[in-house]
Amino acid sequence: MSCDPANPLKMPNLIPAKVLDICPSPYGHAVFVRSAEKVFVIYVDRARGAALQYAFKGEKASRPLSHEFALGMLDALDCSVKNAVIYREKDGTFFTSLGVVMKNELGCKIAEVDGRPSDVLAAALSAGAPIFVEAGLLERLPDMGEAYKKIKGD
Repeated sequence: MSCDPANPLKMPNLIPAKVLDICPSPYGHAVFVRSAEKVFVIYVDRARGAALQYAFKGEKASRPLSHEFALGMLDALDCSVKNAVIYREKDGTFFTSLGVVMKNELGCKIAEVDGRPSDVLAAALSAGAPIFVEAGLLERLPDMGEAYKKIKGD
């Protein structure tokens, strides 16, 4: 059985990316994501942004947050998070999926699980899994690098 945990979605044009920062905004949080080419922003509401900040900072809440609960279930099932992929944007809404791999004596099973960017990115950050953005999407997104520098006072 073929199993490529590095690219479970079999998307040929994935560009490595990482969460650069999570900044409060008047309506929630701005999640700044950086690739080698540019910085772009995904906006999330306040509650999701707060949970994402826990994952970004490597902190744990007093009780498991949604992404921590999901990771606990995956761990109990001998599954692991292999990556997060930001693959589409439509009218300001981003679409993401989490690559999940299960290996056992019968082989390897890969699942692509669609989820909100806040949940998918929080799970990937908490699991230490890589984040990717689809190359065609990245080309279409505006570069927010200068805006980020202004916000941070650089």
